[in-house]
Amino acid sequence: MITGSARLTIARFLYDWDHGDHCLLAYTSHGAMGVAATIPNAEGDAPDLWSMAGRNLPPSAQDEDRARWAICAGWALNTSTLPEHRLTLVGHEWTLEVIRTLHEIKPHQYGNSAYGWTGAHIGRLTLNDPYAQAQAHTLLVPAVRLLKDVTYEEFSRKPERPLRSDPR
Repeated sequence: MITGSARLTIARFLYDWDHGDHCLLAYTSHGAMGVAATIPNAEGDAPDLWSMAGRNLPPSAQDEDRARWAICAGWALNTSTLPEHRLTLVGHEWTLEVIRTLHEIKPHQYGNSAYGWTGAHIGRLTLNDPYAQAQAHTLLVPAVRLLKDVTYEEFSRKPERPLRSDPR
């Protein structure tokens, strides 16, 4: 087990394309190590991120490839331009059940690190604050959108006024 309170990014993550299943993916750091982990849902279930990486890589992939995939998936959470799709927590304590650790990223064509980390911890992360954990779980609830039936003519018609204000 590893504990920490470094900045933590959590987002809903589509991990099973065939069934449309989502989980919560967390990304943080522990010293010079990147941390990528799934967060158990309200029922306590969380997919194995290490196995998930294996399903998304060629059969010949090594442990370092899996760790890079997991860290890449975690790092990508920070690239969402929609803040409602992720939760960023600063100073909240968490506990990581480590599934795998890669102690060293080997030198490669892009340098000696992966997304700035010299190693990676992959596992299952739990927030120590039940309120923060519940807040993270809300990301799993899909947004409900109500749409009326729209004909092609209505959809393709130009709006009467601009969709955004002209800064000029």
